Amino acid sequence: MDSKEHRARAEANRRRMKRLQAVLLVLLALIAALLVYIALRGIGSKNPESSAPRPSDSPGARTDAPRTEAPESTPAQTQAPVTQAPAPGTTQAPAEESWRLLLVNADHPLPEGFRVKLKALRNGHQVDERIYPELQQMFDDARAAGIYPYINESYRTTQRQQEIMDKYVARYEAEGMSHEAAVQKALTVVAVPGTSEHELGLALDIIAEYDNDSTATWNWLRDNCWRYGFILRYPADKEEITGISFEPWHFRYVGVPDAQAIMERGLCLEEYLSE
Repeated sequence: MDSKEHRARAEANRRRMKRLQAVLLVLLALIAALLVYIALRGIGSKNPESSAPRPSDSPGARTDAPRTEAPESTPAQTQAPVTQAPAPGTTQAPAEESWRLLLVNADHPLPEGFRVKLKALRNGHQVDERIYPELQQMFDDARAAGIYPYINESYRTTQRQQEIMDKYVARYEAEGMSHEAAVQKALTVVAVPGTSEHELGLALDIIAEYDNDSTATWNWLRDNCWRYGFILRYPADKEEITGISFEPWHFRYVGVPDAQAIMERGLCLEEYLSE
């Protein structure tokens, strides 16, 4: 073989090697891309919320609860912290079946070590998770009737209850009242921390949405709340018994059978439980 032929063959071998290297590089790039794709699919399967739309984001999805105001209570949580009653040990923890009728007022503080599992609504509002289905149904039916209720207050911590009490006392003192007189007046509209139904997670203050006149909303709720297990907690003619001024916006869950009996007979909760 002469040198010319040898050089030709060598050149052909080099070209073949280059083509082989190019093919190998393409194969390696494809394998790398496949591995990256598999890895990304694996991450997506472990974190479905990162790609899948949340129920509230889906068209026509049912919202957690009626629209509420900006939060003033605690952040959303699955279980409320322990709340301490003013006189620990004076009230026993309720039996599981009696939670709906647990009486909390100035003479009956929260049971020692009381806990409640909370359901987060919108804008920071929360309620006992056991009342959520009836609450949602009540708001749905109200809207269907042309009534648009709005939650103004819901679950409160004892700390939040204390802040509200202090605010009212300061307001009345600024109006010229003595501290003692301001406290007594505040007690007619705000419960002592540890004795508020809002700390149960069973009570709601409800007004009209969009800052409308709330009268129609309160009238509809007064007439229909029992169908969903709620009662008007502080009627106008029961102030001497409840110790709280008339609150047409304050509704308390007690369960359908008891709510029907209370509302039909025109009783307050204290009267009903004393029978």
